[in-house]
Amino acid sequence: MTLRRLDPPRVLVLSFAVLIACGTVLLRQPWAAREGRQLTWAEALFTATSATCVTGLSVRPPGDHSTAGQVVILALIQIGGLGIMTFGLFVSLLLGRRLSLFGRNLLLSSLAHTPWEDFWPLLRMVVAATAVVEALGAALLAAGWWSEKGVAAIPWGVFHAVSAFCNAGFGLHPASLAPWRAHPVIPVVIGLLVLVGGVGFVPITELVERGRGRERHPLSLHTRTALAMSAALLVIGWAGFAILERSSTLAGMPLGERVLAVWLQGIVPRTAGFSSVDIGAVRPATLLLLIVLMFIGASPGSTGGGVKTTTVGVMLALVIARIRSRRQVSLFGRGIGQSSAASAVTVVVVALSLVAGGAFLLVAAEHGGPGGPESRVRFLAELFEVVSAFGTVGLSTGVTPELSSTSWMVLVVLMFAGRVGPLTLGLALAGRQPRVEPRFVEEEMMIG
Repeated sequence: MTLRRLDPPRVLVLSFAVLIACGTVLLRQPWAAREGRQLTWAEALFTATSATCVTGLSVRPPGDHSTAGQVVILALIQIGGLGIMTFGLFVSLLLGRRLSLFGRNLLLSSLAHTPWEDFWPLLRMVVAATAVVEALGAALLAAGWWSEKGVAAIPWGVFHAVSAFCNAGFGLHPASLAPWRAHPVIPVVIGLLVLVGGVGFVPITELVERGRGRERHPLSLHTRTALAMSAALLVIGWAGFAILERSSTLAGMPLGERVLAVWLQGIVPRTAGFSSVDIGAVRPATLLLLIVLMFIGASPGSTGGGVKTTTVGVMLALVIARIRSRRQVSLFGRGIGQSSAASAVTVVVVALSLVAGGAFLLVAAEHGGPGGPESRVRFLAELFEVVSAFGTVGLSTGVTPELSSTSWMVLVVLMFAGRVGPLTLGLALAGRQPRVEPRFVEEEMMIG
């Protein structure tokens, strides 16, 4: 069966699966690890999935990977973050090949559903913005690390810039960014890279065109919703973390260090796994706040995961419309189609089902004996890892390396589902639908 016979969702799912398989084989090789620290097949699969799905969860310390292994991880992050179909189609265009209708459908499925005639400006903006932002971020980070690491600051800057912009959260230090939380450059640059990468390429394109004076029309409903929801969630993240952790992980920090720690930790929960404090030491209420933010995630067409900001925005608009007994769902003075509203509900329901199912399987695999207070406390940490995997965030309480291989595979499936998206995964599994759908007699039901 050729790729052209497959639906775009199936091609996208297959492409990520192939990339993960290639990454697994490469990371399993002896040269990909330090001497005496070669990864097992399960560890290689987990690491390759985490990198390709730009998650950041890890079962091995960063020091176990050789320079070659780190290059493989970086390549997986870049291709997986930019989108393997976006990367491949851009290369085809550079080689002078025309983009077929099938290729356009693939591109729009992997980025965001915009009018197909805008595919070329969008594609150029995606690649150009990625190159420019990552290069600038790498230069600033290298400058920030130069006094400490010398020439080694350059590869450190490149690795962390790509990881931050792609919302991967992979770092080269076991404590993530905690050792530099008071640094005047590193947490600020990392936070900005994560923000830009998580907003989405469509809003970036519209804002850039608007800044150049080429776009005089109002911002699209997608862009306004994505920006508004992102801003609201940032405020919630900053305020919530600062208040809940003021007498815990933030206690004793000077004011400047505390501000920088809150700045970074309020940004990363929705998208990237960098941390400025020990996540395993935060309060249970903070873990619950982070779980909600990780579940929501970034915006569509971005490098982040989760159910997406616009999905939650549409869900809130739907709830408000129902409460006010309005027939039409609206946002910012624009009506939302029934198809979009139904898709939002579907994404959230499927996502909740995946998280609930993943949590059940992981807890069942880890707690075969009698329960107790310790098991109930550990359950919150394990639920945190499950949501972090599905949201492709990568924040961890530190329990992932301690889990069994069975639990690792549960997290692998969740990371994969979170990266391709619940709706795309469902469409890929469902396959082609019949052209003529049967219609049945409608009947009212009691709800609520």
